Amino acid sequence: MYSRIFTLSTIAAGLFVLNAGSASAGLPTGFVNGLDCKGFHHSPTAKAKKKSKAKQRARGKWETVARKNYGWSYRKWNKGKFKHYDCSKPGSRWHCKAAAYPCK
Repeated sequence: MYSRIFTLSTIAAGLFVLNAGSASAGLPTGFVNGLDCKGFHHSPTAKAKKKSKAKQRARGKWETVARKNYGWSYRKWNKGKFKHYDCSKPGSRWHCKAAAYPCK
């Protein structure tokens, strides 16, 4: 009885790992919904007293990195795919990074 439970839990864990690995393989490279997209990247950390300002600065830094890495046509944050922010407030200022796949 115990060996069957162990075997089933081992198989379930293996399937979970396989599924998690294939999820990253399905992320966009090349064309996504008619847009040409490049590899995922994030901005350097932007700091500000207000969270909205830190996000704005992080977007600007993301656009600069995207332009330097892929050219002017990939620099627009609003064309990026799977956009998100990583923000924290370790002290009196917000620290944010912007992340996305640059697309044109």
